[in-house]
Amino acid sequence: MNDEQIIDLLEQRNERALAEIRNKYGKSCQTIAYRLLGSMPDADEIVNDTLLHTWNAIPPARPKNLFSFLAAITRRSAINRYQLEHALKRGGQAEQDAVLEELDTCIPSDENVANHVEQRELRDAVERFLRTLKPDVRAIMIQRYVNLHSVREIAEAYQISESKVKITLMRTRKKLRSFLEKEDWL
Repeated sequence: MNDEQIIDLLEQRNERALAEIRNKYGKSCQTIAYRLLGSMPDADEIVNDTLLHTWNAIPPARPKNLFSFLAAITRRSAINRYQLEHALKRGGQAEQDAVLEELDTCIPSDENVANHVEQRELRDAVERFLRTLKPDVRAIMIQRYVNLHSVREIAEAYQISESKVKITLMRTRKKLRSFLEKEDWL
């Protein structure tokens, strides 16, 4: 079943849509949540939360890219869970903390739901920025900040050194910050 058909089922309030989403995208969402939380039971729970949120969001929302929509919900739910679980435990820095901290300096964050339109415009700005990058640099950024891969995993996947990955990420974050400043986001 394609994404349009799944979205149509959601708009008709047909619960079969949830089963189709789980079959088609459940593993991918579980992987995203697991990378953030490091716990398979928690990741499974986040997938369930994603399905519930999707059920409640469609309609009125009608995403152009269903997987991106689901991945964003999954990431946000997993980050919220992680922050809740680690609010009192500020000890060593996990990989997830490092990834989020790296982006803190160049992407403003606002948890206010009322700013949904602004967030969509920011997402569009980041997408425009990504389209300006060379394909290999864009792939490294996506692997790090969307798929949450470690520097080591990226280096191995692209057969480059870890230092090259780190430098590429650092330079690209600086370019992103500059781009967002020019677009009046910072």
